[in-house]
Amino acid sequence: MKNLNGSDADAATAPVKPRRRTQGWRALSATFVTLACLAAVDTIFPELKNWDPSSLKSQPAASYAAFEWSEASPSKRLKFHKCFDGFECAKLSLPFDYFNGTYPNHTVNIAIVKLAARVPVDNPRHGGPILLNPGGPGGSGATFALGVGKAFQTVVDPSVDPRLASGDAKYFDIIGFDPRGIGWSEPAARCMPDQPSSWSWNLREENEGLVESSDAALGRLWSMTHAFGASCKLAEDDHDGPDIKQYMSTASVARDMLEITERHEEWVATEVARLAAQKVGKRLGGDYNITYSTAEAKLQYWGFSYGTYLGSTFASMFPDRVGRLVLDGVVSPYDYRHGLGNGSLTDTEKAMNSFYTYCHYVGPDQCPLATANSTVAAIEERTQGIVQSLYHNPLPIVSPEGPDFLTWSNVKIMLFAAMYTPQPMFEYIGEILADIEAGGGQYIDELTQAARYTHVYSCAANGSVESSLLTSFIVANSAVLCSDGVEQNHITRDEFYAHWKLQDALSPTGGSYWSMLLMRCTAWKIRAMHKFEGPFGGNTSHPILFISNTADPVSPLRNGRDMRDLFADSELLVADHAGHCSVSLPDPCVLARVRTYFQTGELPAPGTLCVPPSGPFSLNSTDPESPFYDPSLGSANVVLQELLDVDGEQGKLWDMGSDLMKGIVESGLFAFEMMGGRMERAGRQIAAR
Repeated sequence: MKNLNGSDADAATAPVKPRRRTQGWRALSATFVTLACLAAVDTIFPELKNWDPSSLKSQPAASYAAFEWSEASPSKRLKFHKCFDGFECAKLSLPFDYFNGTYPNHTVNIAIVKLAARVPVDNPRHGGPILLNPGGPGGSGATFALGVGKAFQTVVDPSVDPRLASGDAKYFDIIGFDPRGIGWSEPAARCMPDQPSSWSWNLREENEGLVESSDAALGRLWSMTHAFGASCKLAEDDHDGPDIKQYMSTASVARDMLEITERHEEWVATEVARLAAQKVGKRLGGDYNITYSTAEAKLQYWGFSYGTYLGSTFASMFPDRVGRLVLDGVVSPYDYRHGLGNGSLTDTEKAMNSFYTYCHYVGPDQCPLATANSTVAAIEERTQGIVQSLYHNPLPIVSPEGPDFLTWSNVKIMLFAAMYTPQPMFEYIGEILADIEAGGGQYIDELTQAARYTHVYSCAANGSVESSLLTSFIVANSAVLCSDGVEQNHITRDEFYAHWKLQDALSPTGGSYWSMLLMRCTAWKIRAMHKFEGPFGGNTSHPILFISNTADPVSPLRNGRDMRDLFADSELLVADHAGHCSVSLPDPCVLARVRTYFQTGELPAPGTLCVPPSGPFSLNSTDPESPFYDPSLGSANVVLQELLDVDGEQGKLWDMGSDLMKGIVESGLFAFEMMGGRMERAGRQIAAR
């Protein structure tokens, strides 16, 4: 970070940024920040645990044309239907069990949302589909594509209009899909008998706070978690027919991705034949009887966080079917399979420290926790003092809509969440903390209004959009994470206590939250019918591009290095900033290399480190004078970005990155915008400041 070595904040040079559109979205509530790159969204955003995207099926928002998923009849072939605003939807029927042959007459119906390429499929510049996964496990890829598909397409496509592009340019379809058991896919993974039961249980659990929120919290959360896990197993035992929760492992989803890739290749062949017949005035009938082969179809993919585990599983299972894979925010298979253990939080406090340096850099005009002469250490002390003040004395909130209160656990959650996307969230976190210190304020009021629906149960009436939350995210998350990994049922409460304390020592910001992942797995009793147990790595048919940040709060840089070494000829691209996944900050250097990779297959030079311009979010990790100095990064391929050419390609990439980050943040609000617009209003109110 520039000017952090004893200099005054107001002496810092203002960051050089390209001219771009107003970004009022930057101050959206931390409680509801993006689901895009989450390694464990259920622990970070408990408000979202039960969101069912089927509640969007008849939503009135002008930007999304009404669409009923019943219009997309499940089929063993891809049959796309126009849906929402410029997208295409399909439900693909796939085998329930690829590996054991159980329930051969049952299928899963995978919900797929596609943004078609900007050229027709018979154009030689059609690049085929790029599949997306937003993380989780448990994230809705279909909803993710609706929120950010257009932004992703501008990144991977050439910047020129297809009519002017060269013959070797490629224009891609963007595909998001809901993994089996999740979101719009059928059947859905559930444990609770009805919506009110699920909603009230989650509220009770959330109100317990973190495991260290009181001397009784650990015991209560342990008992609640084990009651939930055991009850879910009983519900499975009473289930008539196959239970999807046994068939949701990452290995099954990887096999689904291969099937989606092959079925799309089949769809393209059929569509090319149809267009050819149409051009000569003929019409294909029936099933088109097209001759084609899908044996060489290869996956193109951009996966985030857990999506990198999914991608590395695919590459390990099907190395000869790997096309161009970008694995961004890299998860360690070892940590993942052991309840996302201690290794995940290696860089968390580095990300947290970047908040203090941010405040020091921007000064009191943009961060009220700073003063004209405050040091980074003073800002840290003030921040932690504000948080600790709530431990025994939550902040009472008085509102015409009813009372509320803000707890120590709430604020710890928000701080951890803010580490995921620092640029849009740090300014807002500073304002929230200052309001707490003052005993209240407009940001607290708006946050409370935005979160109110999570505390007040409501249901659809008179044909309105159903705002009740049907499907429990925690079920999907546990069914995948706990079934993929090493069985943890043998762990006692005392052993878990030791694990939590170790995590908390490693990261005071996130340790107690992150440890809940292992707690859930100690209580989860449903085992996957098949899981991939390694080995990870191999010689893939195309080299993989891994991307890591230097201060990722849950996917440390060492993960990217370890995974690069497991896959022959792969490469690691490093972005020198805090946040989860590269898209947590607009980075033209990263985006240019991702585009080149998808366009040509060319990997970045070994050891490439993208260093943002000097500014509040710069870490300058190769500078020995920086508090974030990391000598392991070296200096062989450091790319220093100046961002002076605001109207050129670099400025365009910055704008694309900003749009992508905006879409990712807003995708976390997507569900709530459909639920009466309360989140949308709160975001506008905050941003208007």
